[in-house]
Amino acid sequence: MDAERAGMVDGVIRERRTTKVLADAPLPVVDARGTVEELVATAGWAPFHRVASRMHTESGALTSIVPWRFHLLDAPACRALRQVLLERGDRSKIPRMLAAATAMVQATWLPNPPRGPVTGLFEATEENMEHLAAAGAAVQNLLLAATARGVPNYWSSGGVLREPEAFGWMGIPAGQILLGAVFLFPADTGDAEVNPGSHRDRRGAPSDWSRWVELDFTR
Repeated sequence: MDAERAGMVDGVIRERRTTKVLADAPLPVVDARGTVEELVATAGWAPFHRVASRMHTESGALTSIVPWRFHLLDAPACRALRQVLLERGDRSKIPRMLAAATAMVQATWLPNPPRGPVTGLFEATEENMEHLAAAGAAVQNLLLAATARGVPNYWSSGGVLREPEAFGWMGIPAGQILLGAVFLFPADTGDAEVNPGSHRDRRGAPSDWSRWVELDFTR
């Protein structure tokens, strides 16, 4: 890779930042379907080590072997979901982000069927860890692709959007687990509140979280 190309890639990675846009009233609807489909196509080049279980690939409309799924909501769907949440008394920040979003991506990952009783969300196996890591790489690709196009974005843990009822509204199979709800916002946010991430400048220098290994075979 030449220096110019490396500089472009490095620049996008460093430019990526959390941008949370909160609107009390819905912003004008923007048709971003074409852009979102570009982002998803790019995100799909994430590495994955193991293929998804047949329980995920042989049922439903999405049959890819990759261990993640992206469920896409355009701006009208975001506004409709916002309204339902408000009517149900949701006072979290989710409705305010849905009021501002041009789109939202429900990014899920596909755990293997458990071999026995499970405590927690999924069985803690090596294969499931690899599925989860691959899905995380796909989400990061999505964020970087959005950043490269000047699309403000926010990776949310999902809150109410990970509940079974929300999965039902969106037609997401119960066997999938939400990794994050990725909100995509317009460049023009009007009078909406815009909040940056709180940890961006606290990660420290690379020497705080990386080290060269010195092998010791006497241990």
